[in-house]
Amino acid sequence: MLSIQNITKTFSVRGGGAKNMTALNGVSFDIAKGEFCAIVGESGSGKSTLSRIIAGLIPQTSGSVLWNGNESLDPKVIGLKKLYKRIQLVLQDAKSSLDPHFTVYKSIAEPLRNLSEVSKKDEKKRVLELLRQMDLPEEILKRKPHELSGGQQKRVCIARALAADPELLIFDEAISGLDVILRKSILDLLKQIHRTRGCTMLFITHDMDVALYMASRIIVMKDGEVVEDTLCGGDASCLSHPYSKLLAAAMLPKNE
Repeated sequence: MLSIQNITKTFSVRGGGAKNMTALNGVSFDIAKGEFCAIVGESGSGKSTLSRIIAGLIPQTSGSVLWNGNESLDPKVIGLKKLYKRIQLVLQDAKSSLDPHFTVYKSIAEPLRNLSEVSKKDEKKRVLELLRQMDLPEEILKRKPHELSGGQQKRVCIARALAADPELLIFDEAISGLDVILRKSILDLLKQIHRTRGCTMLFITHDMDVALYMASRIIVMKDGEVVEDTLCGGDASCLSHPYSKLLAAAMLPKNE
């Protein structure tokens, strides 16, 4: 469904003489329809840059992002509306992702208004349905982001992304900053969404244990390159690259 072909991204760095920094260097892989794929790597590995390129937020320096093998996902080619109907991105900071002036209802309804043609009655029905799927109470619909807990903000962001009924959902460090109980509840919610809706998911994380818990396939990135791409069954035995094993070992409890 999604094909990443030789993506390279360089940024100009100022100070001490102009120079370029390579964030991505020839990244290539395909994601099949319905797959739950995790991209794992430390900060600076290029995983978040890649997610923003796929979502059309920043352009690549070279290479292609293709849909169904031959259709470009470049927003300049297909347009933002068509891109956003196919792909939705949930970012790390839920609070700053939500318009502080919007109520919860308006935040969730906005994609419906912009990306589809629905009546007011169907709009409300869809918003309430998404609210129930997120295990959120109806009384929060009139609240604004600052009146929500961190977990509620995250669930509203997920509901907003689902409102567009995308074929691909990208979660970029979507559980960072949450406590252990909230993290687990959000992860289980995403697994349930994947199971019931059958949509394709790309989960960006620096935590190998989270990737192993969530995904059936893990792509490991280091210094802007893919160092491993493997199917996984929930434990680290599927990992073969030394760097992948190092990330997995870092998650293990230290002996006293």
